[in-house]
Amino acid sequence: MIIDPDIYDMSMTMLMFGAVVGLSLYDGLKLEKSLIIATIRTVVQLVFVGYVITALFRLDNWWVVILSFMFMSAVAAKAGLDRMKGAVPGLYAPMWLGIVFGSLYTVAVVTGAVLKVEPWYRVDVMIPLGGMILGNAMNGGAIAAERLYSEIKGRREQIETLLMLGWDYRAATAEARREAVRAALIPTINTMTTVGLVHLPGIMVGQMLGGVDPGVAAKYQIVIMLMVASSVTLTAALFTKLAMKRFFTPNQALRGELFE
Repeated sequence: MIIDPDIYDMSMTMLMFGAVVGLSLYDGLKLEKSLIIATIRTVVQLVFVGYVITALFRLDNWWVVILSFMFMSAVAAKAGLDRMKGAVPGLYAPMWLGIVFGSLYTVAVVTGAVLKVEPWYRVDVMIPLGGMILGNAMNGGAIAAERLYSEIKGRREQIETLLMLGWDYRAATAEARREAVRAALIPTINTMTTVGLVHLPGIMVGQMLGGVDPGVAAKYQIVIMLMVASSVTLTAALFTKLAMKRFFTPNQALRGELFE
């Protein structure tokens, strides 16, 4: 039986919110304003998205899937880059391409080979899956971008020495790129290592609360975890490969002004 909480039931979540705000006030964390704004945005955005997705489900057309994916990927690329501490011009295209390729490949494999969705543009499948994978790809790209910048900045002298010795910029920054991709994967690997033992993922719990058999919910969660790992890895790898050139001049000299 599906448990559908009404407005009064949902208002009881303020008990949890109050505890968080109260702790922030008590410990002097000064996070009250951020928590309130984040909570309001969460409620408004999710209610709005709920109505939008309901309308999209009714349309059920291939162009709905394409336009939705393009819009979400554009927003995801900008949001991923906004988390970078350093400003590096020209990274939007690499981030967008990384997110799109990592997400499209993953969704195509799952819907085409695993779930065998017919027709391929089923809105009730493609939009939820696409949104979930784009979100994880964005997080992976954001971590990779931040770590790539930090690694190049920290290895600046080493990289410049290798360049003076005649190394290509790709070879001189290979270890920095590898570290960035590793960093992007750490949260996913940690989650995969402990899933089911330390915690039950929210999606699996949601399915079980919705009346899905736990065994079936577990199968879907396995697919989802591998989807996340695939999209994060592909996004981080492609982004770092395409972005590396933006840190150098056409003559393969490190752009030192980016790290001032």
